[in-house]
Amino acid sequence: GVLSRVIGGWTMSGIQRYTSGVPLHVSADVFDTSGLFNNGFYADIKLPKEQWIIGSKPADPDIDRGTPYLNPAAFGPPPSTASGALPTRFGNAGRFVDGLRGFATWSEDFSLLKRTDLGFREGASFEIRMDVTNIFNRTGINDPNTDAGDPASFGRIFGPYVLKIRTIEVSTPCWRWYAIVSASAKRLASS
Repeated sequence: GVLSRVIGGWTMSGIQRYTSGVPLHVSADVFDTSGLFNNGFYADIKLPKEQWIIGSKPADPDIDRGTPYLNPAAFGPPPSTASGALPTRFGNAGRFVDGLRGFATWSEDFSLLKRTDLGFREGASFEIRMDVTNIFNRTGINDPNTDAGDPASFGRIFGPYVLKIRTIEVSTPCWRWYAIVSASAKRLASS
């Protein structure tokens, strides 16, 4: 009856993405790399692991000056030749620094679908669908600058970022309504 058409035919689905943060690559981009067919040099690790991080994850990073997170004294470019154009050896940091990761991210998407059999012909149905990306409107924190060749900004976090702007889309086979709910973007712009 009518009640089964209202209550029945619902389908929900969701996608959750949770990451623990990507490994950080600490580079020393102060040398000419054109002759080596190399896109950069690894940095040198100069202090023990316990002294790499000097700050905690900032709730509201300074977009202009950056919020200190990594210790600039802990990493640096490898020693250079007298001219300063080339390093005397490769840095000891490796491609990714063991135990040094970016910040975790969380994102959830949600879909709701209602399909109702129209009853006048076999297979004839009406469908309405709602898709929401980033349903909880989460933002994240940028990873710190990891170029040890730039000591002024090395280790600083220059602001939050929007994982995905929350969007809500409601559609039927012949009609679509689309809205971008951008509270995250407004919050970032006012920072």
